[in-house]
Amino acid sequence: MSKQELEQKNAVVDQESIALSELIRQQGVSPVHNLDALSDLWPVDDDPDLLFQFILQERTERRQLDTDKELVE
Repeated sequence: MSKQELEQKNAVVDQESIALSELIRQQGVSPVHNLDALSDLWPVDDDPDLLFQFILQERTERRQLDTDKELVE
């Protein structure tokens, strides 16, 4: 990788870091230090495995739709 390519890559990373830092500031969020406190926010009757399964299914279907769309065009 050339010096110019490395500098461009670093510039992009810096811009993304600034954008993320700005988003964090705007939302007033902070890192999670206690996973038990975080888990208390999760509804007791929800199954995280079902949520994960749903997300994977949705992604698979969306990718299939994108593939089908590309074939038609």
